[in-house]
Amino acid sequence: MAKKASVSKPKLKKSLPDHLVLAVDDPLMDGLLRAGIGGLATTLHAMERDKKWKRPETESWSSDDWPWTIESDRLVVRFPKPDAVIEVLQPIFEYAFRIDAEEMIDLPSIFPSNNTDPVYRSQLQRGLLLTFLQHGKSRNGAKADVEKRTADDKQRAYSYRPIYSYKHQRGYEDLIDTRTGGLTEKIGELPGTLYPGAAVRHNAYAGYTKQEATAAQLLAGYFSSIGTLSLPINRGSAVLLVPEPTDLKVFANYRAKITPKDALSCCIGGTGDAVMQVYARMRSEEEIKEKRVLVSTVHAYLFRPTAWAKQQKSRVDAITVAPLDDRQIEIFEYARAHFQPRQVVRKELVKGAKGQSNQDQETWFYSDSIVRPLIAENLANHRYWFSGFSRLFVENDPANGKPLRDRLFFEKKGLLEMTQSNVWDHEGHQALVRSVHHALRGRYGRIASENDKNPVAMRNRFRGEYDRWRLAFSGAKTADQFRQAICDLFSRVPANTELQANWTSVLPMLDERNWQHARDLALLAMASYSGKGDKELSQDEEVALSESA
Repeated sequence: MAKKASVSKPKLKKSLPDHLVLAVDDPLMDGLLRAGIGGLATTLHAMERDKKWKRPETESWSSDDWPWTIESDRLVVRFPKPDAVIEVLQPIFEYAFRIDAEEMIDLPSIFPSNNTDPVYRSQLQRGLLLTFLQHGKSRNGAKADVEKRTADDKQRAYSYRPIYSYKHQRGYEDLIDTRTGGLTEKIGELPGTLYPGAAVRHNAYAGYTKQEATAAQLLAGYFSSIGTLSLPINRGSAVLLVPEPTDLKVFANYRAKITPKDALSCCIGGTGDAVMQVYARMRSEEEIKEKRVLVSTVHAYLFRPTAWAKQQKSRVDAITVAPLDDRQIEIFEYARAHFQPRQVVRKELVKGAKGQSNQDQETWFYSDSIVRPLIAENLANHRYWFSGFSRLFVENDPANGKPLRDRLFFEKKGLLEMTQSNVWDHEGHQALVRSVHHALRGRYGRIASENDKNPVAMRNRFRGEYDRWRLAFSGAKTADQFRQAICDLFSRVPANTELQANWTSVLPMLDERNWQHARDLALLAMASYSGKGDKELSQDEEVALSESA
């Protein structure tokens, strides 16, 4: 029997996708990528409203309609020419990721165009360089920071790393199949540049630890730097804030309001402080409050060098905070008002040119509070705002190894104003603080009357009295030890009117369940005390700080 000749079937040309869907409820999208979808929606919304931006003169943009649709729960990017995806994506990336005239990163959809303060801009850029763009291959720029001073009368010092280009500017290339010009179907890697914290743990296990991504995830990853917020704590650590949008339309309209408006607002002391400031900014916007909840939750990740990887900033801490009630944010607003970063002036001797004398030059910089971050951390974790205050009396500053209690001198005014504000939800808490204030005033008053003709002895006794109760309270490790210390103080001052009037609410604070809160309140009272002896103690602390600076 003759063998039949085989007939080859013609290969059907696979049609290229003409759109890409990024859905918030996609199970492949986690919190960071959902924020990235919000960042893309924010960029597209800004392009729609920007009257200065001109549509490209290409076929994909010839229609009056925009090549995308923003819905509440998803975003659809359309490609009128499926084999020319670059015509749609390139203008979007070029609009979103820029560099300004000072060679700083500019994200126009979320950075305010009316604030050109270089100190402010440098802080926003430093946050990005410590999170998304920390790897040298992700950017092209100067090898070292440039030290400058502002041109205003305050001569504030700031530094920044000039950037000439960065990976995000040409990110559209990763989404295009070079053979067909269409949208890539190949699953690629989601690197740390797009997903901070994602990295191959070991080259031998790259297939197991590599973060892979679809085209939708890759596009969301590129715009996560716009949907999120990166703020530096100092030169070596930063916090990445990830707000998860509840409605893409609302998020796109109000995302820019989450960004701090000035350099002072960029100062944060940790993850809790950063999250509380975001919620406070959202609460201050009447439009957001009247509209609806802007985010379902806010994640915060701390990045800093570690002993095992000093060359990079690793994710070492995380916190997730659901929307807080108005009372928690109200208390934080008091803390933010009373514990603002201080502008500190420092004099430096500048050598003159040949034949000219040396001159003193003043430089300004910001010194942040150590109390506000503690309060923010407590509120974010649904604790009393003063919880753990004793840590400020016993721990050292990780930056320089000096006791944190030395810096409480600069916080005294704010602490006193905080204790007098509407921040107390338990009668016994404020009563205990006032009772300790009254007892200290009585003790210092007696010392002053006994040494009115010997100011040196008076000051020494003031210092000894302060150290006595500081060590007694901060050193208490059990309820019995603290009760003995606090009762000893109260017994030395007759007619404590505050204690007599509120003893029924103070007494429960000394039991086994509440004594640690009482210890924090007693030390808070010592740090916020203002009265007889306060001036002399403050002078001693000021001299000690100036000598150690």
